[in-house]
Amino acid sequence: MKKKILAIVSARGGSKGIKLKNLRKIDGKPLIYYSLKYLSKVKKIDRIVVSTDNNKIKKTVNKYFPKIEVLNRSKKLATHSATLTEVVKEVSKELYKKGYKSDYVLQIAPTCPFIKSKTVEKIIRKLEDKNVNCVVTLKRIEHEHPYRAKILNKKNSIFKSFIKNINVEKFMSRQDLPEMYCTSGAIYAREYKLLQTYNPKKISFCLGKNPIGIVLGDKESVNIDRPIDLEFAKFLSNKDF
Repeated sequence: MKKKILAIVSARGGSKGIKLKNLRKIDGKPLIYYSLKYLSKVKKIDRIVVSTDNNKIKKTVNKYFPKIEVLNRSKKLATHSATLTEVVKEVSKELYKKGYKSDYVLQIAPTCPFIKSKTVEKIIRKLEDKNVNCVVTLKRIEHEHPYRAKILNKKNSIFKSFIKNINVEKFMSRQDLPEMYCTSGAIYAREYKLLQTYNPKKISFCLGKNPIGIVLGDKESVNIDRPIDLEFAKFLSNKDF
């Protein structure tokens, strides 16, 4: 039986770093356009939904993708403190109550515009494995490697290594550092049942026992949070990496 795959794009109107970030233009198109474009090309996705609290975002989605659903976000989930996982859990649960029972839910951040459709397809193939219930996009940590993390004494400006039990000073060059990764923030794909166990007070990201990581390339790893990230994305938009 074909699995139902639901993709939820969370696009809040408010943003501390960049005002109306999801509508800022990159190469002539609003930021949210790019995530909807790459999702629309993935045939295995059964349903795409945008959750927002902003009328301008609703109109923008309707303009470029009239067939994609836009759902109003509750005031409770439109605050700075509400997590994306909370939003995705709530939306998928409401749809379930109305009769749409998804097997897998993709949590999509529109702030990562350079994700490729084939990456999403790869994530779905991993999810379809019987022993997998969570797949997450990762990016390799380079210059800001954990071994180079320091604690700064603000009174006298003296800094010390954050890691105490490893002699991190012996790793002189970047090539010597052990490979490490962090979540890119672009996509969290979960089995519906796993997603419903999410509790912001007890579980951080609701990843299950053995989450699978998909490592992104440099361009796909771009996540727009600050103004400098937006400018960097504009610079990269027409570059092929």
